[in-house]
Amino acid sequence: MDKAELGSYHLNSVAQRMQITADIADILERQDFIIKLGKSLVRTGAPTHRIEAAMETTSKRLEIDGSYFVLPGLIMVSFGDVETHTSETHLIKCSKSLDISKLAKVNDIAHKVAKGKIDVSEASTELDDIKNSPPTWNVWWTLVGYTISSAFIAPLFFGGSWTDCWVSALFGLGVGLATFVSERIPMFGNVFEMVVTIVVSLITLAINNHVCYSAVALSAVVVALPGYALTSAVLELAAKNLCSGAVHLIYGIMYVMFLAFGMGYGSTIWSLTHPGVAVISMQACSKPVDPYWYFLMLPLTCFGICICFGANMRQYPIFTFNAGVGFVVYYFMNKLVGANSIITPSVGAFALGLTGNIYGKVTKQLAFVPLMGGIIILVPGSLGVRGAVSLFEDGSNNSASGMFASQIIGIALSITLGLFLANMCVYPLGRKRSVFLGF
Repeated sequence: MDKAELGSYHLNSVAQRMQITADIADILERQDFIIKLGKSLVRTGAPTHRIEAAMETTSKRLEIDGSYFVLPGLIMVSFGDVETHTSETHLIKCSKSLDISKLAKVNDIAHKVAKGKIDVSEASTELDDIKNSPPTWNVWWTLVGYTISSAFIAPLFFGGSWTDCWVSALFGLGVGLATFVSERIPMFGNVFEMVVTIVVSLITLAINNHVCYSAVALSAVVVALPGYALTSAVLELAAKNLCSGAVHLIYGIMYVMFLAFGMGYGSTIWSLTHPGVAVISMQACSKPVDPYWYFLMLPLTCFGICICFGANMRQYPIFTFNAGVGFVVYYFMNKLVGANSIITPSVGAFALGLTGNIYGKVTKQLAFVPLMGGIIILVPGSLGVRGAVSLFEDGSNNSASGMFASQIIGIALSITLGLFLANMCVYPLGRKRSVFLGF
């Protein structure tokens, strides 16, 4: 081989090595994007089964052979190489939170990648920008959200008076401040739910002659009620995602137990320190607000909840509209069959699921936002926290209150049934555009 042929051979060899290196770098970039997409969906609050579906859809579009499994706090990713018969497994720890505005942005990026509208490098940069951006609402606005939502939930769902309204606002502000403290002090975060509800219960009982205990105490912790977590758990179980669904379901039930334990504990302390004084806790309020005020209170409540869960102002109108649909149906069904009937949340969920999915189908926007608004509004009035509180009170009828866990699961199943029936009505042949059009 002469010098010219030898030089040509070396150039071809170098070119081949550079091409192989470029191909490997491209594959690694696509794999990294899929992992980054899964982490972004977890951080913004997408349901587990939707996260797996989104990662699988994106993986097929990017021609990556992989399998994905999402557990609470953990993402398991396995990439395979058909030619070399090798695989690479990643275990990624990722804590879950909820920011509806950022979730809509992540969903939009996933949709664009699946349709080939943007390349992987640009999409990865946008995900990094979302991750590094501050929360949709800052600390001060979040405190306003806690205050407003607690204030108006008291008359809306628990029959509170105007006095209960402003007292609940003060409690909501206190709970919001305690939430931020618990995020910065891990030791306090371990007992946050019980400590806060004990304090709320004691103070409310101290002023029980002026306020309604059930309205004030329950509305103060309404943002903490795990309505979305419970519904997502049942949806995950229905989607055959047994591990994540079971963990979320047990967590939701135990979280209600934490809140109820704190209220019952505070009530017991009050009984011990004030012997001979009757403790009046989970009774109906005597001076409810005129229902005509609900037309003003519901939009204000939705505004507070939007802030707490990270929805932006562009999402607020449809969030409020769908919440209004769910509330109106819930209100009249409550008058017709009673709040304790499992039919009530099911019919309400069907109505809001119908309007939410129609909105998503017509506008091509994320239907998760209006559905989320309706679910959060439905849960405070239907969740069986009253029975859970009586479970921890001295002298209560434990044979009746001990059924609260089955009531909670029944409510979650009822809401899930309504949502699935609504999906069947709007998408009888299934969804073709995106895995995120609804629950």
